[in-house]
Amino acid sequence: MNGNAQPGCTRGLVTVGRLHAGDRAAVVEVFEGLSGQSRRLRFHGPKPRLPDAEVAALADVGRDGRQAVGAIDLVTGEVVGIARFVRSDEDPRSAEVAFEVVDPCQGAGVGSRLLRELASLARRDGIERFTAYVVAGNDAALALLRRVGRVARSSFADGAHELVVEL
Repeated sequence: MNGNAQPGCTRGLVTVGRLHAGDRAAVVEVFEGLSGQSRRLRFHGPKPRLPDAEVAALADVGRDGRQAVGAIDLVTGEVVGIARFVRSDEDPRSAEVAFEVVDPCQGAGVGSRLLRELASLARRDGIERFTAYVVAGNDAALALLRRVGRVARSSFADGAHELVVEL
């Protein structure tokens, strides 16, 4: 993607697959497709740019305990969403999950497809539950997490919900 161009979304015409280690371009493409409000909800505060170190960390996937899937619009070829998990060091059966879908594709089922595929990968890796930290006001993310599995625990502190979802 170039400059400030926003990716499109051809409703329903997306494919979901694994991201490869170091796929920085996909991370940047999705970030650039998020509005300021979506960035605030995803990153728990203002995020006008994504520093190189964070891009590298988000693209550090494709190995045991760190996986990500991406959604690609089949018409435009643009990456329109990413979901990833990172296995907990304290509990190898648990992983933190995060996801983002570009604004034009929000509400089109892309997030659901991403999380279903990610949950499948997690179960194959021996992960039984996801933990997510969702900023207050991100009702769509909360609803999506509740659809991916049974909420085993939910709490609220410091402006964010913590959900533990059994896969």
